[in-house]
Amino acid sequence: MADTVSVYGHRVRQARTIRHSPIKPLAGLLGMSPSAWSTLERSALYDMPRLRLRALAQNLGFPEDFFSKEPGKAIHRGSLLFRSKKSIKMAEVDALTSFAEMSYELLESLSEYATHPPLRIPPRIARDTSPEEAARATRAALDLPDEDPIPHVIHTVERAGIPVLMADIALPDARHDAYSVWGGDFHEQPLIVARPVNSWERVRWSVAHELGHLVLHRGTTGEVDEEEANRFANEFLYPSSVLRHEWPEAPTLTSLMPLKQRWQISLAALIKHGQNNHLIEDYRVSGLFKQLSARRDPNTGVTWRVQEPGWADQQPERPRLIAAMTERGMERSPSGELFSSLTGWAVDLMETIVAGQRSAPVVEQIKAKQSKGSLPGNVIALRRA
Repeated sequence: MADTVSVYGHRVRQARTIRHSPIKPLAGLLGMSPSAWSTLERSALYDMPRLRLRALAQNLGFPEDFFSKEPGKAIHRGSLLFRSKKSIKMAEVDALTSFAEMSYELLESLSEYATHPPLRIPPRIARDTSPEEAARATRAALDLPDEDPIPHVIHTVERAGIPVLMADIALPDARHDAYSVWGGDFHEQPLIVARPVNSWERVRWSVAHELGHLVLHRGTTGEVDEEEANRFANEFLYPSSVLRHEWPEAPTLTSLMPLKQRWQISLAALIKHGQNNHLIEDYRVSGLFKQLSARRDPNTGVTWRVQEPGWADQQPERPRLIAAMTERGMERSPSGELFSSLTGWAVDLMETIVAGQRSAPVVEQIKAKQSKGSLPGNVIALRRA
């Protein structure tokens, strides 16, 4: 047995950053200096003592073979597009970059067994195109009539050829809600990753916001205009042509609730959407946001600005494309062990992807009696998981 093993420096960086492990203590555990560790991560291939590799794999919770497997195409961290706070830390960006690289490797492995829908969003748009125009063009490309709300935003996005992952990779003090990126050899494959939260309207809006980044900011690196993605999301979820006809004469939180429920968009987004369409004066906008901050849920004590009324009326949307590719192409149920065997990445990280996927629609027997009498025993209900 050889005393050394050739490992890829980029694999070491991926494992360290996705585990959000600082260099100095990790290098110390393995008897290396921080500068030697940095040299390791920058190396294409690095001959590592086998015992040190074993310690590395144990400390980071990865299979030893992972570090010797050639990595897929690297993603520049500056190409990630965020719905996040401006104070996001670079360590978090590094971890999310590695997570995106892992996701693309999984998609590439699954594509050997099944394909996903072709990309249907508009191609590169002109720089002078407004976010609202881009959102309308996207709805048209996806055959979404202006008069109807989008029943399931994630399902719509995945049918448009954009994989969505719902995953929590246990980042301490995570500050992002969602992010997106263009990957592939020619930056032709988009991806959206969202954190799982318990607010259905927040999930829908975050995914629509990231779709806006993908349409508006393709090929952009570094800082992007978050307000443009905000406007895209509002227009995509609730076209202005309909908003102007349905907007109440005297908008209050109470009079806006029916619009929120029908179009499945938050009160906060509705207020901003109305303001951008000049349907509400600025002073009224300030007043409504103050009311959102002042009112509290009597059960939780949380303000409406943090958790709006109706937040628990339905389950948050979850993606299904990766699960469907696995079931259709491999005739197996998705699992962390299966995905780890395909990619070499750690099982627990793959389990976060599996946990974020929704199951196939199932047929359930109606058991509960309804208020107007019991239904026949052979009646079944179809429910989207």
